[in-house]
Amino acid sequence: MNILFVQTNTVGQLMPLPIGAAMAAKHLERSGHRVRFLDLMGERDPIATARRVTAEFRPDLACFSIRNRDNQSLMKYHDPLPGIRDVVNAVREVADRSLDTSASAPLRRTTRDDDRFDPHTPHAPHVPILLGGTAFTTFPHRMMDYFGADYGIAGDALAPVSRFVASLENGAPDFDTPGLVYHDEDGRIIANPFQLEGYHEIDTDYHDFIDAKRYRKTYWDAAIITRSGCPENCEYCDTFRTFGREFILRDPDAITEEMLMLKRARGARSVWLVDAGFNRPLDHAKQVLEAIIRRGAQMQLYSVFDPWESDAEFLSLYRQAGGLMFMMSAESLSDPVLETLQKKCRFGDIEREARAIRAAGLDFMLMPALGSPGETRDTVEESLRRAPGLKAVMTDFGIGWRIQPDTPMRARAVREGMINEEDDCWDAHFYLSPETPLNWLRARLRRYRRSHAHLGLRMLPFVWRAMTRRPAA
Repeated sequence: MNILFVQTNTVGQLMPLPIGAAMAAKHLERSGHRVRFLDLMGERDPIATARRVTAEFRPDLACFSIRNRDNQSLMKYHDPLPGIRDVVNAVREVADRSLDTSASAPLRRTTRDDDRFDPHTPHAPHVPILLGGTAFTTFPHRMMDYFGADYGIAGDALAPVSRFVASLENGAPDFDTPGLVYHDEDGRIIANPFQLEGYHEIDTDYHDFIDAKRYRKTYWDAAIITRSGCPENCEYCDTFRTFGREFILRDPDAITEEMLMLKRARGARSVWLVDAGFNRPLDHAKQVLEAIIRRGAQMQLYSVFDPWESDAEFLSLYRQAGGLMFMMSAESLSDPVLETLQKKCRFGDIEREARAIRAAGLDFMLMPALGSPGETRDTVEESLRRAPGLKAVMTDFGIGWRIQPDTPMRARAVREGMINEEDDCWDAHFYLSPETPLNWLRARLRRYRRSHAHLGLRMLPFVWRAMTRRPAA
C-alpha cells in the first residue's frame, strides 16, 4: 500500500522534531507498506509542496499527524488548523484525481457542500484520510468533523495503526481496533478506547524520516524520548490525557544506543531530552546520564527541569553528560499561586535549585505565567521582583493559560463563569485571574521589560558556550 504520511506542523516556535509522527510512519513501513514521509516544517508553500508530492507518489492512503490544536498563547494567538485543512484538502483533491474512476474504495465522497465524507453514499471513489497525533487524541470528534476525515487513531500505541491499515488494505476495516475513531452506519462518530503504551520498546530507525537540517535553527538538532507520562495533577495540564498518569520509562541503555547512533551516524551534536521533566523520577534520570557517560554518548543536552526533585549528584552527572541548559518548570514565583496551581515546589525550592544549577556550571531559562488562578496584583509584583535575582539566562513571562479539557483549570473556569459546562474547549479560552485584568498585566509587563532590558545580555555567554563547547568524544 502506498501511504503518504504528512507531518503538518509548520509553527517554528522551539522547532519540535516530529518524533511521534516518524515512529508511526516507520512502523507502517516495517509492516510492508511503501511510505512517503512529508515534513512541512520550513516549507514556504506547504500546499504546493503537498500537491506536488501527492501527484508524484499517488497514495492509496493519506495520514496526517496533528500535533497542536493551537499555540496556547493569549498574546500572540495562532490557530494552525485552517492551514492544515487546506493541506488536507489539497492532498485529497490530487490523490482522488489520480484514482482510476472504476476502482473501488473503502469510503466514498459525498456531494455535500462542506466536502466531508460519508461511508455509505456511493459516489466517486477517493483516497481515505487517517488522522492522528497529540491534538487528535485530545479532540478526536472535533478533528474528524473539522477535516472531514474518514478515520483517526488516538493514543500513542503504534501497533493499532498498522493493524487498522492492514485491515483497510484488505478491504475490511477493523472497527475493533483500539483507539480507532470512525463513522458508524448512521454517520455518528464512534471513538474506541485508546492505548497509552509509551516508548519503552521502539526501533531507532524512525530517525530515517527526520531531516535534522530542517530543525537546526534552535540550540538542539535532535530529540530523544526518555520517558512518558506524568503522575502530577497540575491545575492547567492535560498530559495525563494524552500520555497517561504513570511514568513509562525507557531503558537507559536503549536511550544511549539511540544517542550514539545520532552522534556517530548522523553527526548530531545537541539533543533535546523529550519528557515533562527529565529529572523525574530522579533515579531513572541518573541512570540515563550514567549510561551516556559510560558509553561515550555525550552531546549537548537540553531538557525540562522540575525544581522539586534534584540533587548535586544529578546536576554533576548532567554536566558530565554534556548538559548545558534546563528549561525550569516554574510557572510562578509566588507561593500562593504555586499552591493554587497544585505544584509541588515553592519559591524556596526554585531559588535553591537556581543557585545549585549555576554552581554546577549550567544554565536555565524561566517561563512563568502571570494571571494564573489565585493571582493578585501583589503576587504579580512578587514574581516580577524575584525574577532578576534568580539569574536565569532568559526569563519570558507569559499571560494567562489556555484552558484544556478535563483539567482542574477547566472545572475552575466553569465554577467562576468563564466558560459554560457544555464547552469542550475546542475554541480557545484563556484563564485570567479576575484580580489581574489583561490591560493591567500588559502595561505592567511592558514596564518590567523596559526597566530590565539589560537582562537580555545574560543570554550572550550561554550562546557562546553553546557554540563552542564540545562534549567528550
